[in-house]
Parts: sequence; structure tokens; C-alpha cells
Amino acid sequence: MEKITEFLAVYPKIGATLIATTFASIGWVFRNLFELFIEKRKYNRELKTYFWKEKIDASKKASEFYFEYANFLNLARIQFENYRLQKIEHGLLIKNFQKEVQFYADKLKSFPHFEHHHINIFYEFDENKSLEINNEINSVNREILELNPEEDNSEKAKYLFGKIENNYEKLFNLQKGHTTKVRKDLKEFI
Repeated sequence: MEKITEFLAVYPKIGATLIATTFASIGWVFRNLFELFIEKRKYNRELKTYFWKEKIDASKKASEFYFEYANFLNLARIQFENYRLQKIEHGLLIKNFQKEVQFYADKLKSFPHFEHHHINIFYEFDENKSLEINNEINSVNREILELNPEEDNSEKAKYLFGKIENNYEKLFNLQKGHTTKVRKDLKEFI
């Protein structure tokens, strides 16, 4: 330690430069560590924001697709209600349903964002229940489409449209539950 003191006394400019360089180096290291810490926090925040935007986008696309599908089922219910109220005849009911199925099949096939399944990346929904309901709806739709509008098969049509109404109710409640879960998640983030 004495040698350092003697050296500094003999060469004060070198000593001052050495002290300044040491403290400047220490300051530079701490500044870079601080900037690294800030950059990491900023990166994590941006990553969270990006992830959240993707989550919202997937939720929007899924809700648009599923509500469009629910709209199709609701129109089928309305057609059957008109038949029940005797506003339309059985043959017209079947023809209207066939037109609606064709229209919505084309519409859903050409849906602008077929990434509605991406929501499953972010949320754990009971897909088995939804799949079961959709399979039953598709089966009923196929049976209704096979009905001949010229024949009197109104009892079978009543039964099939009743199944559509029942499944619409189940599917709507299921989708409503999913939407509520997503909304709750959105509120927690904000």
C-alpha cells in the first residue's frame, strides 16, 4: 500500500488518470448492467403485449365464426317456428332449410379467418362437449336435407327440428360460457 501511495505522490497525473479510469470503468459496467435490466423488462413487457394481442385476435376470430354458426342454427329454429305457427307449409320449410344450409355452408367455408381454432392455444375449453353437439347437429342437418319436400314427413321433421332447437340451446350456452371466460380474462389483464 505504501508503494502505491509513493507512486501517486511522485506521479500525481498518472494517479489521477488511473483513479478516473477505474471509477469510469465501474460506472460504465453498472450503467450497462442497468440498461440490460431495463431492456429485459421492456422485452418481457413487449412480449406480454404481443401475446395478449394474439390472444384477443384469436378470441375475436373464434367468436365471429361460432356466432355465425349459431346464427345459422337460429335461422333454422325461426323457420321451424314459422312452420309451427302455420305461416309456411312443410314443403317450404324443407326447401328453405336446404337453401339456408347451402348458403351457410358456402359462407362458413369462405370465412375470412379460418384460424378460429387458435383460441384453443390460449384457453382450455371442453372441446368434447362442443364436438358432441356439433356432430349431432351435423347428423340432424343431413337427415333434414334428405327429407323430400314433396312427401308428408312432417312428424320426422318436427322431431329433427326439435333436436336442432335443443342442440342450439346447448351450443349457445356453451359458447356463452366460453365468451364469459375470455371476457373475465380480458378484464384481469386490464
